[in-house]
Amino acid sequence: MVTYLLGCWLFMVTSGQVTTVSDRDSTRRDTKFAGFPVLGYSPETRIIGGVYTQLLMGDPLLRRPSTLGLSMVISQNRQFSINLFPDSWLKDNIYRLAGELKWQYWPDQFYGIGNDTRWEDEEYYVSRIWGIKLDMLRMVCRQLYAGILLEIEHNNIVEYDTLSDASLPEGIIPGSKKSAISGLGLTFAWDSRSDILLPASGAYCQLRLVYFNRAMGSTYPFTKWIIDLRKYCTLGRDHLLFVQAYGKFLWAREVPFRNMAMLGGDKLLRGYFRGRYRDHNMFVVQVEYHSPYIWRFSLVAFAGAGDVFHANLQNIRIKPAGGIGVRFKLFKDRRMNLRLDLAVGRDDHGIYLGILEAF
Repeated sequence: MVTYLLGCWLFMVTSGQVTTVSDRDSTRRDTKFAGFPVLGYSPETRIIGGVYTQLLMGDPLLRRPSTLGLSMVISQNRQFSINLFPDSWLKDNIYRLAGELKWQYWPDQFYGIGNDTRWEDEEYYVSRIWGIKLDMLRMVCRQLYAGILLEIEHNNIVEYDTLSDASLPEGIIPGSKKSAISGLGLTFAWDSRSDILLPASGAYCQLRLVYFNRAMGSTYPFTKWIIDLRKYCTLGRDHLLFVQAYGKFLWAREVPFRNMAMLGGDKLLRGYFRGRYRDHNMFVVQVEYHSPYIWRFSLVAFAGAGDVFHANLQNIRIKPAGGIGVRFKLFKDRRMNLRLDLAVGRDDHGIYLGILEAF
C-alpha cells in the first residue's frame, strides 16, 4: 500500500530583523517563517489536506538556529493529526531543548511481525494517540552534548478490520488493545556538523538509552537503545555526500507492536511503507548525494539497505531501496530545503515531500 503525499510551496514570510546590544558586541537575530499546503491521497484516508509551517530563529551566521515546526493534517474521512516540533538552542549553544508533541486520530496498516510478512496479510486499524518526547542536553565539551530525555505515548485502538482472520481484534498481539509507554533515559551526542539544517562537513553521532517501566505507567516494560551515526562530506565544488548507519534495539519479551522498530517512511529507508516490516531490532545503512545548486534547485540521489529481526541474525533478509529527488532552497541566507523524493524498494515505492533532510 502506498501513500502519495503531494504539495506545493506556498509562501515565505520573511521577517523582521531584531538587533540586541550587549556589553561586548551586537548580535543580530533573524526570524523567518515558511509554510506550504499539503495535499495527498491514500486508500485508507482518501483525500488528505493540511498545512506545514516552520519558524526559524537566530543569527544567520550561526550553524545552530532554533526552529519550531507545526504540522496539521485532516483527511476526507475526518482523521486528524497535529504535531509540534520545538528545537531550541540556548545560551550560546550550551543548552539544547528539543522534542515533539503529537495528537493523532489516524488509520494504519498491520502486516504482522518479522521480516517476511506478506502484502495479503494487511489489517486495517485506527488509533487515537497522544505523545511527548523531550530531550534536555548540555554541552560537555566543544562538540559533545549529554543529557536526559523523556518519552511518553498513549495508544488506544478504536477501530479494527472486520476480516475474519484479523489478528489485532483477538488481542494476541502486544499492544493490540490499549498500550502506554512512559520512560526516562540518557542521551549523548557528538555534533561537529557545519550546519544542522544542511551540513557540508562534520559528523553527528548519537546514543539514546531509554527505560520504560510500570512504575512510570508503561503497560509493557522494556529497554530501548538507538545508535545513529552520520558523516557529511563535500566532494569537489559544492557536491555533498551524506552517509548514515542507524540501529534500534529493544530488549524485552513483549513490546507493543506500534513501538517496535519499523523500516520505511520518509527518513529510514525511503521506498517502504513505514511499518510494512517491524520487529524488536532494526539496522539501516543509507547514502545520499546532493548536486550543486542551479539557482535554488539541486538534484539528489540516494540508496540504502536494512532489515528488522528479533534475535536470530541468520534470518535477516536485506531489503534494498533507492531513489532520486529535488531540493528547493527556501531562503537565500539559510541552508534549508524543501524536498521531494521518489523512492523504490523491493515490491514497494513511495513519494515524500517535506522540509529538512532525511538525515
